[in-house]
Amino acid sequence: MPIIEHSEAPMADVTEYRRERALVSKEQGATSLTVKELELQPGWEGRLHTHSTDIAIMVMAGAVQIVVDDEIRTVRAGSTLLAPPGTPHKLINELWIPAQLLAIYPTTELETAYLE
Repeated sequence: MPIIEHSEAPMADVTEYRRERALVSKEQGATSLTVKELELQPGWEGRLHTHSTDIAIMVMAGAVQIVVDDEIRTVRAGSTLLAPPGTPHKLINELWIPAQLLAIYPTTELETAYLE
């Protein structure tokens, strides 16, 4: 069983108002799990999309706006968004500080279908 040192997976440079790093992935030996740390900078807006599997997005610091179907909600640190397969969603950071997130899903190859 591998021990994954987070310090050995540096965050990527910020591009298009976001950066990320894989904490658990196929590169570390996972066969059916991915955990990514994401940082969404102020002004970041994703595209509406769906996934073919469950995805849990934990807000670790800051807050993000989540669009699910036609509803917009603010999700703050200490909350987790669960998007079941096929649920249209997107994240937006309209605040003045970066949002720190963990994205967890049960596959090493996440399929994303963009709707906009």
